[in-house]
Amino acid sequence: MQILLCIVSVIFGGLSLIAAVSQIKSEKKPPSAFIMLIGSLMLIAAVIFNILGQEFDYMIALLGCVAVCAAAIMNGIKGGQLHIPHHVIRITLSIVLIAGFVLL
Repeated sequence: MQILLCIVSVIFGGLSLIAAVSQIKSEKKPPSAFIMLIGSLMLIAAVIFNILGQEFDYMIALLGCVAVCAAAIMNGIKGGQLHIPHHVIRITLSIVLIAGFVLL
């Protein structure tokens, strides 16, 4: 189970990282892109700490997921295209990942 948690977390963090970097490369450089960048790096760091057996990995995962979800919602509101189902899926996945970090 731990392997699955780490793989899904790295994929989620990696995709968020790609989205953040592509926004940062654009001319607008919204502040939410930097929040998403930090959040995705924190989620990837949580995986590393989980593999190393650190007990505070769930806190880093929590902060990272909150940052990624908040940045995505900020982007949706600012762009005028808030796709509720997309954000519900993202938040649900974040909750499942955080629960996995807490329980494993």
